[in-house]
Amino acid sequence: MDGSADRCHPVGYLYVVCAGIGCQGRPARDHRWVQAVPIVRKTAKLIYYTSDSWDRHAAVVSPGCVSREQLETDTRCRDDCSRGEARCRHGYPAGVIPVPADCRGPGPASQLFFATREAAEDYLHREERERAGQPGPEAPPIKELRRAMVNAHPDRGGTAEQFIEAHRRYESALQRR
Repeated sequence: MDGSADRCHPVGYLYVVCAGIGCQGRPARDHRWVQAVPIVRKTAKLIYYTSDSWDRHAAVVSPGCVSREQLETDTRCRDDCSRGEARCRHGYPAGVIPVPADCRGPGPASQLFFATREAAEDYLHREERERAGQPGPEAPPIKELRRAMVNAHPDRGGTAEQFIEAHRRYESALQRR
């Protein structure tokens, strides 16, 4: 079997928030959703993704790649911002990376890739919650999630699926902190 067949099947997904607005004389409708962008290959340094559409005019993003290290690393400023701002907005948390400028398609995608659907959906609904004056979703305490993950481990009587789900919830809560 040659390696080209393996490149056709996604090895995972990146997620991007999209917003569609009416066109061709139709009334403008604010429709927002999270789009999965197939990852076709991962190396130690790069994550390669493809378009979800063969039509380059309708594609959410153009095919390209992002730095795996930058996606997996928290690049936000720490306690003291070098620019002297009290609430720093520089950099991104682990699991979030900008869509490369040359890969932003003409489609309705935002400018950020997310490693998990949950993080993308949280970003999608954050602005709506802020306008309504509602707080963000309450994350379960990390200790409880860690304990649930340990209890779901196959060595403790759980199944692989239960462990994977518990681990996903734990990682998602860590990203929200």
